Amino acid sequence: MAPIFLDGRTSQNASVSGGINIATTSSYVLWGQVGLTVTAADPSQPIRVQLDGIITFKLNPGAVNVANLVEIKVVRGTDPNAAAVFRGIATLVLNGSEEGPQEYTFGASDYNPPKGSGLLVYSVFVKNITGNSEADVVRVGPESFNALAIGNN
Repeated sequence: MAPIFLDGRTSQNASVSGGINIATTSSYVLWGQVGLTVTAADPSQPIRVQLDGIITFKLNPGAVNVANLVEIKVVRGTDPNAAAVFRGIATLVLNGSEEGPQEYTFGASDYNPPKGSGLLVYSVFVKNITGNSEADVVRVGPESFNALAIGNN
């Protein structure tokens, strides 16, 4: 069996550094979402979805916390409380060498997701889990979320 391309999508929130200036919060905030059409997949064969992304943060120079933890979570669907396909923690530290933008990149896979109606939706969220001062960490871009669905014939 040869792999076949089913669909690929990108959710581009900010193309360049400094393209946005959004404070993180203690709640999940959606920053990327894609819908993949998988109706061409052989129903008897598994499919896989490859996911990757970049999100860029900047620490406020007057930050209350010198170390901040930010969660990046990818779910199948739209509910931030759904089971994670990927969950990562970015540790951001304010010191002399880390005052500029700090990029966080990730790669993930979802093997044999349910084909359902033929549309697979993936959402990526960000949440500041340090807790004291949400304005300590801002999203500055670039931000991009990519998904690729592959099947077999």
